[in-house]
Amino acid sequence: AQAVFSTAPALSRSRHLSPSSACLLTLAMTNYNNWDKKAEELVKQAEEEEKQEKEAADAALGLQDGPQGPPVEKAKKQREEMDGHSDNRKKFIQQQEAREKIITHAEPSSEEIVISPEDEEYKGKALRIRGSNGVSYHLPANLDLLKLFVEDCKDVKVRVSCKIKTAFMEVVRCSDVEIRCESNMQMTQCDECNKGPVAIIFTEPETIGDFFHQNCPSLEVHTPGMPIQKFGNAMPAQFCSKHMPSGEYVTEAVMRGEKDWPMQLGVGPVAAAGGSEPEAERPPSDESRRAEAELKREEGNNSFRSSDFLQAAVYYTEAIALCEDLHLAWANRAQCFLRTGQPERALEDATKCTELAPDYAKGWFRKGMACHALEKYGKAIPALIEAEKLDPKNPQIQEAIKMAQLMCRKKGPGDD
Repeated sequence: AQAVFSTAPALSRSRHLSPSSACLLTLAMTNYNNWDKKAEELVKQAEEEEKQEKEAADAALGLQDGPQGPPVEKAKKQREEMDGHSDNRKKFIQQQEAREKIITHAEPSSEEIVISPEDEEYKGKALRIRGSNGVSYHLPANLDLLKLFVEDCKDVKVRVSCKIKTAFMEVVRCSDVEIRCESNMQMTQCDECNKGPVAIIFTEPETIGDFFHQNCPSLEVHTPGMPIQKFGNAMPAQFCSKHMPSGEYVTEAVMRGEKDWPMQLGVGPVAAAGGSEPEAERPPSDESRRAEAELKREEGNNSFRSSDFLQAAVYYTEAIALCEDLHLAWANRAQCFLRTGQPERALEDATKCTELAPDYAKGWFRKGMACHALEKYGKAIPALIEAEKLDPKNPQIQEAIKMAQLMCRKKGPGDD
């Protein structure tokens, strides 16, 4: 109590300090404030150094993003893989674009557009006809193409005379389109063709292939000697229609397995259905002999594509022995005889073909060409005219008629 009371006079006296003493007291108080600020700065500096040391330690341990358990680490790896896939996809798209040529003709034209084989932009590439309207294209025989795509086209005709290296064609979202395949087309994929008709026309039995299709009720397939086949439907599932030895198509839904790959390719309906115990051996029925004959004919077609015409004729002969009314085999063998310089035998086979299938244009065409080779122009002309009636859009037939008429005027009919 005494100490407290003794300070009172001192405090009282401090009110009467001189100006110089008051100034010194003020400076002393300011110095204390600077010390506080300095201390705060030192604390912040220490915290910053500690933070930097922690970040360096985390980086050394791979913990820049904090401690990561298995789920976080797995997600990180997946993101890295996705980034890698994205880069690979970009590279793949760039490579694909470099390997294809896109053409579009949106304005209708009555003149046929011929793709020049001399144009370097097309050589060895895939051709993508996109968004064209009211035009006709011709891909001539000596054009070098990898694949053919026709997409988003309306009222378009494409005549494929050239050999497609992959024998693959894709038609997507098209309406009122006609594609005439004069070369081998082993696989055609059609998707979302659900408006006007999309007609795929095969001019030779050797060019006929299989189809994958989805939502294509407008799909029509024209094959020699067979009625127009319409196996497309409006269902969202994908279907496979395989060309059978009988000339018809068998359609089944595509079943996919690991990595979304079709499972039942090459499996016919009988094999897919499975069976129990094998039946006792029976004599071959007419249908089984016809099926075996068609298999022989297919072997002949393979030899014919390889330009082995003599071996092809052997297979066609075996097919005829199994099924004598197989008109396609007679027409095929006639073509082999024409290629090997045997027009007399070609005429016999072609005549037999026209007797078995009078509505098959190629039979009459083979007969006309055999007569032409024998210089029987008077008989060649009516046979070729009959072929033209059955296939009026075939330019080969039209050219053959003109040549036969020219030779008839020059050398006479040549009839015996």
